Amino acid sequence: MKNVFTVIGAFVRAGIVMALSAVSSHAQDVRFLYPVPSSAVSVSKNVQYGISDTATLRMDVYRPSAPASGSSPALIFFNGAFGPDRDNSFYSGWARAAASQGLVAIVPDLHSDRAAQNFDALVAHLSQHASSYGIDSAAIAVYAGSGNVYTAFPIVEDPARTTVKAAVMYYGTAPITTFRRDLPVLFVRAGLDRPSVTGGPTSGMIGLAARAISQNAPVTLLNDPAGHHGFEIVDDDAATRDAIDRTIDFVKRATNGAYQTAIRRGLLEATAASQVVTGDFHAAAASYEQILTTRPDDLRLRLSYGEALLGDRQFAAACAALEPLKGKGLGARDLGIPGALACAQKGDPDAAIAFLKTIPKQYLPSSTQNEPAFAALRERADFRALFQP
Repeated sequence: MKNVFTVIGAFVRAGIVMALSAVSSHAQDVRFLYPVPSSAVSVSKNVQYGISDTATLRMDVYRPSAPASGSSPALIFFNGAFGPDRDNSFYSGWARAAASQGLVAIVPDLHSDRAAQNFDALVAHLSQHASSYGIDSAAIAVYAGSGNVYTAFPIVEDPARTTVKAAVMYYGTAPITTFRRDLPVLFVRAGLDRPSVTGGPTSGMIGLAARAISQNAPVTLLNDPAGHHGFEIVDDDAATRDAIDRTIDFVKRATNGAYQTAIRRGLLEATAASQVVTGDFHAAAASYEQILTTRPDDLRLRLSYGEALLGDRQFAAACAALEPLKGKGLGARDLGIPGALACAQKGDPDAAIAFLKTIPKQYLPSSTQNEPAFAALRERADFRALFQP
């Protein structure tokens, strides 16, 4: 099966690359559909940022003509799928749009065979010389579209590349299996794109977004239902311009220092929650136990810890962890059901019944009677009474 999936992946990637290749080959005919007055943006062309082998690496820097006081977020346009193409009006149009709204936009040389190395050199240069470009070095984001997503997305999802604070992925896909929980990502989907790109529940952009959500990664999905692939140069309508506006707004919000701090502060608990969703209850229990050492009085956290123990079949430990939470103001079913399940499977039917009695009858699902874990309780009068009008 591995070879089959490899072939499918190669086919999808080829289809994406061909789609944007058409854009690249007709660059002079392209009109970016977000008009920006030329006076609104200042452009510095052919700025050297590094050397790769014998090639000089250059970039074009787009800045607001009247920048706000202080530094601005940077948005790098990853364009390495077809080799350096800084004159492509698609990227220059995007960069002008971003700069007109207060970002510093970077269109770099990225050689397809050394894209990761070139990218790392670029980020290092921008971080080192941030003040020269008016960039906030703690607010660097990346845009990639179409075939470039296949190369760019694995690079920015590398947990070692923490200098990248946000990412925007337009109508493209990549073989990502594990997502950073400290990297906000905006997926932008073109509703009229090819099935190989949009995919279904387990493939393409939809599959990627679903996988990211299951891992509790900070992802946002923007769907343009009537948008074509490359809608920024294809669909001259308000929906296109709205998507561009919302993308720029996402970059500003996602790289904001307060938002980044909030993500980092909640990282361990977000990881524990994702472990529950993916069924790794043993790891989740260990994560919640670690968090509780610093927040022992957090009732919701203690409930989550008890549920993780239950999922890990540590029934006695789960029953003991949930028992002290009675009467603490947690949801009656939220506590009562897992408490009863834990204690019943521990072999303590009285404790299980006591948990079920904490749930008002109108909120106790009738299906609870048929729960296999309660099989030993069904002949008890006090259990049957719970489900009588």
